[in-house]
Amino acid sequence: MDRYTKGFVVAALVYFFLAAILGIWMGGTDTAGWARFAHVHFNLLGFMAMMIYGVGYFILPRFNGRTLRWPSWVPAHFYAANLGLIGMVATAPERPSMGFILFSALSVISAGMFAVNLGATILMEPKPAEEEEEASSAPEVVPSAAASGASEAAAPEVPSAQQPVTPRIDPDMRVGEILTRWPRTVDVFVGHGFASLANPEHREQVKQIPITLRMACQRHNVDLDDMVSGLNEAIAPSFAARATSAATEGGLAGKARAKSPKGKLVKGETIGADHILGEILAVYPVTEKVFRKYYGDGCFSCPGQATESVKQSAMMHNVNERQLLTELNRAAGV
Repeated sequence: MDRYTKGFVVAALVYFFLAAILGIWMGGTDTAGWARFAHVHFNLLGFMAMMIYGVGYFILPRFNGRTLRWPSWVPAHFYAANLGLIGMVATAPERPSMGFILFSALSVISAGMFAVNLGATILMEPKPAEEEEEASSAPEVVPSAAASGASEAAAPEVPSAQQPVTPRIDPDMRVGEILTRWPRTVDVFVGHGFASLANPEHREQVKQIPITLRMACQRHNVDLDDMVSGLNEAIAPSFAARATSAATEGGLAGKARAKSPKGKLVKGETIGADHILGEILAVYPVTEKVFRKYYGDGCFSCPGQATESVKQSAMMHNVNERQLLTELNRAAGV
């Protein structure tokens, strides 16, 4: 946890202790009305709200595989929430008063900052990440087309073989988009282990999730190439056959273009943020000492290593992703 996320949890425990003391005092004596107000609000806005703030900031973005939308808001929220609560308790005997109204408004604003920040993190798509992914995938297509045109004498034959009558499913397409455009592909998904997609209600939920085919295959330990081939065969059998023929005639160059750097990890390949922990340990067993250093012994008995990537695990454990990748690649000798 960072400083302010941990600060919310610590503040929650402090307010809980103060509320308990006030509760005992109220039970044994005839206390003033402000003590009852303080007891109630130390429990609600102090203990409960602060604990929700701290745990929510730490857990929910990580469970969604994202970073907080506006992390700079968290310090302002921390001070506003605490100042608002303490100010309300301090001015409670003077109600109604301008001071009490101002501190109450500050408490409401602080709660709104939490709701907006966390809501935007979960509901809004992370645009910078998508733009980066598109930028990284663009060079793979352009150079291959240029190289094929420059190196092969029979260049006109390649475009003619690569012009399908129907769109081709790409590994980076979203699962929801595939299911929406080609409903019959659900049988392929189910046949490859995505049994839950047989449920129409679950399919509708998946259509709202921005997960790519590549990510889905990684999480469910499904062979990506076999999955893509099966999906393309389902939407256009003739095209799938032509694509397979073109790849065979292309020789090693065709295989090189078809291979994605984001696919399964192979020995000698640099470990990236999207590689799965289980794959890394299988290909580079020496990286065990790095994972043990950052995640402890529990990492090796956790089923999450079969589906979680380096990026996701770093977020969950609050570990610097770049530093972790540097040490993993150093240990692997790549």
